[in-house]
Amino acid sequence: MVFKVAIVQCRGTSYEIGLAQAQSFAQTSKGRAFLRRKTQCLPWWFRLDAQKRMFDKFAPALWQEIEGLADGLGVPLERAVYQFGNGGQRPPIGGCSAVMSNGVYGRNYDYRARYYEARLALIQPRGYYASFGASHQLSGRLDGMNEHGLCIGLHLIKMRPRFPGLFCALINRMVLDQCATTAEAVALLRRLPHAMQYNYSLLDAQGDAAVVEASPGAVAVRTGDWLACTNHFQSALLRPLNRRSRHSEQRLPPLEHWARQQLSVEQTFASLNNSRSPAFFHGYLRGSGTLHTIAAVPAARRLMIGVGGDAAALDEDMLDIDFAAWASGEDLPVSHLVGQLGGTSVPIDWPPRRSKITAKRRKSAREAADA
Repeated sequence: MVFKVAIVQCRGTSYEIGLAQAQSFAQTSKGRAFLRRKTQCLPWWFRLDAQKRMFDKFAPALWQEIEGLADGLGVPLERAVYQFGNGGQRPPIGGCSAVMSNGVYGRNYDYRARYYEARLALIQPRGYYASFGASHQLSGRLDGMNEHGLCIGLHLIKMRPRFPGLFCALINRMVLDQCATTAEAVALLRRLPHAMQYNYSLLDAQGDAAVVEASPGAVAVRTGDWLACTNHFQSALLRPLNRRSRHSEQRLPPLEHWARQQLSVEQTFASLNNSRSPAFFHGYLRGSGTLHTIAAVPAARRLMIGVGGDAAALDEDMLDIDFAAWASGEDLPVSHLVGQLGGTSVPIDWPPRRSKITAKRRKSAREAADA
């Protein structure tokens, strides 16, 4: 069974982009489920004025976008700020891999398919940089590239503890909105308050690569001609904070090998997206698996993206984007991508079918209850 990912394209003021995203979200199953919940009990710690001060300081345009989301969905601003702002977002989890070498950025995003937003957003907000990225809770980004070619991706280190500060997907969005180079992104990531422990992989149009290792209260930066990044800290400063990272450490050597080989963008995409690749994760039914692969050439503003595994060129499960053309006003001619989770080596159905054993157990339990 194929896995479908929507493509949303929005231009205008930040408020207008919020309205447009609300309209597209309302037509999805997740959007309809959100709107069916007429009321939501907000947590005791949530304060709208405190949230507004935070957005005014770091990302005023995002506040305007969330106002557009609230009006477009017809919900109170408090609910929209909690749901799509800094407080209510669930942190993305799983094992994400990235490689930066030879002016090419490549990345696999691994997560639970059930909680994946399955939405790619191309936005051009007035006064900020246009960007393409995988959406998370509408306002956040899991990874992406902006009009200057700056690429970024996030990599979870540890779920807890979580401290007061900014959420990782919003941090990605701020970088894409506000930064043109890796140096600007590093400076912003040093200045922002981080709520959790994450790696951020970066590459810009000049070929400058960096991995920012961020935790509440400490930030370390790795640079080099080539870099690879998974889900553990490598700096001496932050290495003691790592959780058990066996799977993350196993994925790192092949990524470093590809980085040293200085692969082309096509070779990078194929290496990461091959369903038999050591960087491709098949743990869909155990918690997370590879959901999408991106490979970009920042200098050319070119980005390839494929859903699932073994995405083939010129097929509907892969897209090759000229982002410079899109930023100049040329819309993409497609509204969605589809792909096969697990690729051709271990294809799975989604949603997964109930096993016969589980069904028999449920039937036996009902019969016992009736008796």
